[in-house]
Amino acid sequence: MRHRPRWALLILGALVVALLFTFPLWRGVFRTGEESVPFALASAEQRRVLQSLPNAEFAATAYTALLTVVPVPTESAPPPVPPEGQPVLRGEFQALDALHAGQGDVVLYRLPDDSVLLRLENFGVTKAPGLNVYLSGSEAPRTIQELGGAVPEFLVGALLGSVGPHQFAIPRELRLERYRSVVIVSEGLQSIYSYATLG
Repeated sequence: MRHRPRWALLILGALVVALLFTFPLWRGVFRTGEESVPFALASAEQRRVLQSLPNAEFAATAYTALLTVVPVPTESAPPPVPPEGQPVLRGEFQALDALHAGQGDVVLYRLPDDSVLLRLENFGVTKAPGLNVYLSGSEAPRTIQELGGAVPEFLVGALLGSVGPHQFAIPRELRLERYRSVVIVSEGLQSIYSYATLG
């Protein structure tokens, strides 16, 4: 008879442990009607844009990518532009909204052999799947349909990271005067993430 309080304490302890381990199964009983906030780690403006996307799967993919920043690998950092390179065109990347946003500069340099380097400097863009750089005939394309403009768009190359400098060689025979902007496109989401009007 005198051991009964100990057994009661042991049973009570075991019950508390069981309740703690099974909490995820029964926690809904104590909810106060509050719904969890979708895209909780995004800013209010980013959340608004994500919720306005017509495809829920694209919104979820964009949200997941938004939470990461991928710097350009150190070994892939571009070398300095040769001193004889002359800037011929430049532009500044724009934010389309809170989700589709780029920053930094693009400069096209002509080298003595008449080749051209396209360089992204002080560059950053919201992370998204399959980010590529295009030359576009449109001055300020905001949708994939506006990308080509008067001439077909030209794929310059893929981004190696969402933050850091990039450099691409442009074919000598490409007529630069036909292109009016440099555009960052997410192939995975079929969305334009930023553009820089060239001037």
